[in-house]
Amino acid sequence: MKKILFFLCAFAFSTFSIADDAADVEAVIHQYINSETLDLSEQTKLMASDRTYITNGIRFTNNEKSMAIQTAGNDVLRRARPGIKRIATVEDIMVRVNGNSAVSSFYRSINTSSGVEGVRAGQSPMNTNYQTGTMVLFKINGDWKIVHTHYSPTK
Repeated sequence: MKKILFFLCAFAFSTFSIADDAADVEAVIHQYINSETLDLSEQTKLMASDRTYITNGIRFTNNEKSMAIQTAGNDVLRRARPGIKRIATVEDIMVRVNGNSAVSSFYRSINTSSGVEGVRAGQSPMNTNYQTGTMVLFKINGDWKIVHTHYSPTK
């Protein structure tokens, strides 16, 4: 009887741990999406230093340089389009946890406003890019970190 009780408790604990981990992974993804403004400094804290990033058919394996490239592009956008704003949203997050690793897929929308001057110059007030995303996260020193990000255009 004690063995059965032990196994039931162990099973219940592991099920709750996986559920907690899945919720923690989803929270990291929400933090990542919410930090997708034109300032990516907060987003960097959610990533492992060796993260791989794939988007638009390009694969970046040096996370530091990848973030520097994205930051430089965002700086140019801010100077070229005063008043520009970017808001990202995420939907339909699916998470699968296996020990200290997790895989997630979701839909992401990147909404970029043109700013007043852009609209006056004839630009659309809002441009939206729809993407399907996949992330792989590892639990590193007790925290979930993004080790791989892949975005593809959603048709």
